[in-house]
Amino acid sequence: MTRVLRQRYTKLLRWYPAADRTDRGVEIVDTYMDLATAGQRWPHLADVADLAAGGLRQRLRARNAVGLADALPLAGTIALVAGTVLATMGLILTEVFPDPGQYDVGAPMLGPFHTLGALAWITWLLVLPAGAAGYGRWAVAIATAVTIGVAVAVAVVPSTELTSLHQPNLFVLVPQLALGLVALAVPRRHSYRVTAVITAFVLATGVATVLIGPRYDVRYEAILGALLFLALIVTGAVLTARRDRRAWWPAILLLGPVLLLGPRFGLAAVQALPAWDSRRGAVAWAAMSLLVAVASLLIAVSWQARRGRHRDGLA
Repeated sequence: MTRVLRQRYTKLLRWYPAADRTDRGVEIVDTYMDLATAGQRWPHLADVADLAAGGLRQRLRARNAVGLADALPLAGTIALVAGTVLATMGLILTEVFPDPGQYDVGAPMLGPFHTLGALAWITWLLVLPAGAAGYGRWAVAIATAVTIGVAVAVAVVPSTELTSLHQPNLFVLVPQLALGLVALAVPRRHSYRVTAVITAFVLATGVATVLIGPRYDVRYEAILGALLFLALIVTGAVLTARRDRRAWWPAILLLGPVLLLGPRFGLAAVQALPAWDSRRGAVAWAAMSLLVAVASLLIAVSWQARRGRHRDGLA
């Protein structure tokens, strides 16, 4: 039984570069074997996640992208803040207190809510207390899974065919999903500072929505995208000034969610075409945002690796 478990932990070392498997593979497996319980036959899910994350960090370091590996927890925390704010605003402004005329009078409701999107928003609001209890990653994973389920149901089958409820806005669900994927890198336990930052962002987004939204016809998700963009610029500038290796990596990691939060600025002309409805527009914008975000990340990693090789050559 012990031999089988050791073999399974050894297979998980494939996440690591070959050099690390050779140098530290036995040591890593021995550590997990020492923590194994009697009769255990399979690695715990938490161990699988830790090994995958550790292997990814080592592969990034092998490509001289050390700052990217170090920036993952920070980017995850920022994504958690933005995701919680987006869920809070979505629940309040689209479900509990929607604009007059947004939904038909007498339309079916799910309790006090108007769309299936409420399931995603409520699940996201549970992430913060779960993180304070030390279950942050699990809570983010569950919230992201629920968001995926709602988004896929809406994108593939109109919710009106599943239920009689109104269809939630994919231009909010998709960035919520993207933020959830980045937030999976969040530390297991959230500090009180994260709660304070989330509260400040909720207030800032709410005030900006009330003051700016009606005047310029800008929705809350676009305002949040602008605030997130500014926060990433400030974070990158501060980290660069401090010669922190993370520098602009959080901004690069969150470029996709930032783009997804601003389709009202970039897709307005396309949406005006009769052939583009909300679902097609959301899918098209998501594809373009994903392409730009992935390309930017690959270019940054490649540039960092080339820079590292050049530096090693000079040494």
